[in-house]
Amino acid sequence: MTSSKRSPVRYRFRDNAWLPGPRLFAALGFGLVLTLAAAMVGLHDWTALVFHLALTGLVIEEFRRMRRHGSVQLTRESDGFLELGQSNPIRIHVYNPAPWPVTCVVKDDYPEGFQLDRREMTVTVPAGETETLVYHVRPHRRGRHSFDRIHVRQRGPMGLLVRQQAAVLPEEKQVYPLLKHVRRVRGGVYKRKLSATGPHNRHGLGRGSEFAHIRDYVPDDEPRWINWTATARRGKLATNVYQPEQGQHVAILLDCGRIMGVRDGELTRLDRAVEAALAFAAIAVERGDQVSLLAFSSQVKKWVPPGKGAPHLQRIIEAVYDLEPDYVESGYRTAMESLAFHHKRRTLVALFTDASNLTFADELIEHIRVLQRRHLIMTVTMEDPQLQRECNLRPREEKEVFRKAIAQQVTEERDERLKALKRRGVITLNVAPDQLAEQVIHSFLDIKNRSLL
Repeated sequence: MTSSKRSPVRYRFRDNAWLPGPRLFAALGFGLVLTLAAAMVGLHDWTALVFHLALTGLVIEEFRRMRRHGSVQLTRESDGFLELGQSNPIRIHVYNPAPWPVTCVVKDDYPEGFQLDRREMTVTVPAGETETLVYHVRPHRRGRHSFDRIHVRQRGPMGLLVRQQAAVLPEEKQVYPLLKHVRRVRGGVYKRKLSATGPHNRHGLGRGSEFAHIRDYVPDDEPRWINWTATARRGKLATNVYQPEQGQHVAILLDCGRIMGVRDGELTRLDRAVEAALAFAAIAVERGDQVSLLAFSSQVKKWVPPGKGAPHLQRIIEAVYDLEPDYVESGYRTAMESLAFHHKRRTLVALFTDASNLTFADELIEHIRVLQRRHLIMTVTMEDPQLQRECNLRPREEKEVFRKAIAQQVTEERDERLKALKRRGVITLNVAPDQLAEQVIHSFLDIKNRSLL
């Protein structure tokens, strides 16, 4: 049997049909009872004829009125974009041009895979007015998704007929990763924290590399900070004051290989990495750095050249919001060579990848060593919740003993590789998936305060 979605005739009927209303069924039932009662006294012929002629006239009149005044008018409204895993409101405006109140049942054709809080919505719209219906969708993946038609069943003024129609309102929406931490950065949350802790970080965290101003010497200043030219001119000791350099280069490498497609709960590892990478880009842009992004699998998928400011951050979001993992092994050599070609000066390179790649991909470790000669490297990985559960398992049978032993062995190998990278000067971050975005921001601020770049 051909489905209604594939049959043009049935599709048109579904979107433009006249159906009997609940009061019509009630009237027909009443007419049947009335006819049976009249038959007992010998008047059933005339009673049935008069009743059904009157009912037919009412149905025709209702049909004529509904055709003359038209159907309700529908429009859909939503935010400029939707966010992954969040409850996003969708508003449907229903305008009633008829001179009587209209009761409607509305359904929206939402993208396949989305979760809804309600499928059918019923509303009564007063004559000549507009009512707004709101339902919420929860997208299941990033990218582009399409809404289609809005279906409505409109009752007639007497409830004898129901008109079923559809408003053709195709709309493509972009589903972005979760931008909660990006908004926090743009709102100045981390900037206030940095300024609050700044005076306590003067000792031991570095003096910065960019000249700010000259001030009088105080006993706690290091002799190497003394500006002898200004001292001779002023006749007293003067000291240079430095601040962390602004406008440094930050490069984000985003692994989109096979392992990044593993799903942890509702989100994939790539979803988590994209969310954290955007938070990292936001805090770097906020500090005035030039940020670039390179997404790769076996080849380069997206490249965003270095840039500054809020418009550049939006370009990065537009470049990565629809990234999907490829079912291939990650080509680290291609990514690293491309990065080296585009970045000639010293750069903070943040590599968002999977911890197992750092453990088993010798090619990746070798390229990290090469990049370290010029750049500061930071690896960003997330802990495996399944692996943690296996390590914490209390075995009750032989198979569980082997599972726990293997999980502990893999965890030890990962920890040992991360420690080896730290000893070589690589900054490593390996945290729980739901803490990745926040922790990568704090790591960046720590790097800036310590003037490591």
